[in-house]
Amino acid sequence: MGRSIDLPGRSAAFKQMELAINHARMSGKRLLVALVDLDRFYRINETRGTDFGNYVLNTIYKRLIDIETAISEACMHSIIRIGGNAFLIIMQVDEEDTSGWKRVEAIKYAVSQPIEDTDTELYLTASIGVCLYPNDGHTSEQIICHSESALHQSKEQGGNLVLFYNADDTKRMDRRITIETGMRPALFLRHFHLSYQPIYRLADGRLKGYEALIRWNHQQLGPVTPNEFIPLAEQNGLIVPIGEWVLREACKMLAGLTKYNTSEMTISINISPVQLVDPTFTETVLNIIRENGLQPHSIELEITENIMIYSSDISIATLSQLRAAGVRIVLDDFGIGYSTFSNLKHLPIHCLKIDKSFVKKIDLQSADRHIVEAIIGLVQKLGLEVIAEGVEYEEQYKMLKEWGCNYVQGYLLGKPMEPTLIDMTMLRNNKSQANLKLIENEILLEAIR
Repeated sequence: MGRSIDLPGRSAAFKQMELAINHARMSGKRLLVALVDLDRFYRINETRGTDFGNYVLNTIYKRLIDIETAISEACMHSIIRIGGNAFLIIMQVDEEDTSGWKRVEAIKYAVSQPIEDTDTELYLTASIGVCLYPNDGHTSEQIICHSESALHQSKEQGGNLVLFYNADDTKRMDRRITIETGMRPALFLRHFHLSYQPIYRLADGRLKGYEALIRWNHQQLGPVTPNEFIPLAEQNGLIVPIGEWVLREACKMLAGLTKYNTSEMTISINISPVQLVDPTFTETVLNIIRENGLQPHSIELEITENIMIYSSDISIATLSQLRAAGVRIVLDDFGIGYSTFSNLKHLPIHCLKIDKSFVKKIDLQSADRHIVEAIIGLVQKLGLEVIAEGVEYEEQYKMLKEWGCNYVQGYLLGKPMEPTLIDMTMLRNNKSQANLKLIENEILLEAIR
């Protein structure tokens, strides 16, 4: 396998970069800096051993050195191993040189060539992040960090890509880090809060219950949407304590409405697939319900179809246990993502919620009108109830009622509201034979106030 090469470490990268920057500054040239990371290299160490892994790294290193002779117009300043299976390549190029992409392609080609392994050939891919001096930074730290940012974007997009540094990506990364680091203090300091959107029965126009929606007004960033911070919470594990807090707050709110005879009212709470694989989740849900003196059927847990649900027997078992205990299970956002009719038979659900992207066009001459009508008819034949979300116009309301949809929610009937406004909604619900026009008028009065 040949003699192992003593590859410089990460600390040397900054020193070499400083030298390269000083030289480029004096010569009036530019630097093209490429950070090359071998995709899924851990598999080689796991299957072939670390000795073979070192042989692969040294083979790649030699090939990268050979690029200097292959690209004669470029001056290869340094090739530095930075991290376990990553290389930092510094090339000096002329100010007017526009062939940077070709140089990086040569690097990628060198990595992708097969490596001999006994009677077989091993093929590797690499993710490459690239930036230019002085365009993308003026210090060694800026250049290396920006190369790492571009590399991260390549990895997030599946790897085996060459991406040049984009300042907008760094802004997004900074925002992401700010959100991630702020979630734990926000939970501890109770910076999260819940809004509640009403859900109505179409049969009589009366209030069925509320969906609890988490909100976060970040002290630096302002409002941060759940679509932005929930995926990050799922990645770092904070979704479990955040989800438990949401469940407690929502159940506490519902328990406080007993003066309105809310025995048949429900509270809908969105849960994550990550919560479903938590072995304590079922008992946590049932304990919170008991602590607040509620009945299990008054709690609806909304799940969004995700590959994790089907790849984990624990998820299905958890949902089945909760359903057996009386908790209602709702399939949210039906029609997008992994949602298919063939999957419905695998999930122990009571109700299906049609995604608002379909509902918003049913009052137009569109395919969505026929799709929603067909979904309602087929789902009800399966013995399930249907909720339509995103109802904004009276025509949509009337069509859904005509098709036999069970429940609706949307801005026509009520926007997400703070807990202090719920009493007003409850009083309205207690009026006999509430109808759509009355609801619309009172919502308008509330907005004016």
